[in-house]
Amino acid sequence: MSGFAAKVVIILIVVTLVVVLVARFFRRVTPAKPGTRRQRMPLLVPLAGAVLIVAGSLLALASFSSRYTPELLPARIASAVVILAGLAALLAYRNWYLEVFSDAVRFRTLLGREKRIDYRDIASFRLKRAAGRERLTVRSRDGVRLSVDTGRYSVAPLLAAARSAAA
Repeated sequence: MSGFAAKVVIILIVVTLVVVLVARFFRRVTPAKPGTRRQRMPLLVPLAGAVLIVAGSLLALASFSSRYTPELLPARIASAVVILAGLAALLAYRNWYLEVFSDAVRFRTLLGREKRIDYRDIASFRLKRAAGRERLTVRSRDGVRLSVDTGRYSVAPLLAAARSAAA
């Protein structure tokens, strides 16, 4: 019976992830309000992280609570990996932010390092279209790089400064 329970939990995890991904693709993106200083990742990220943690916990409960058999080893490993992926998503949401000011942009990376790019220090920028979304990549003279989705985040002052620095 425990092998059946592990299979059911794995199927539930896969179905949940598919539903989350499909919902993500059909969701309309609205950029952050211009008055908002600190912009964060979409709410989908912590929700997906929470779903992964719950699914991994259920898988761990099913695989670790039964007597050990060699068939349960992959489920035990998968439960740890799924829980770690959920924790990584929550950590990334907690750490990453973007603040656009009139003279600089300040941001924190996924690992929590705070960085700043002054508009006068922009060395290069590139606008590229990937998967139907426009991404702005800015590099400063110090080598600091920022890549953001211009449709999701309000970065108009940064884009204008990058264009004027290139001219």
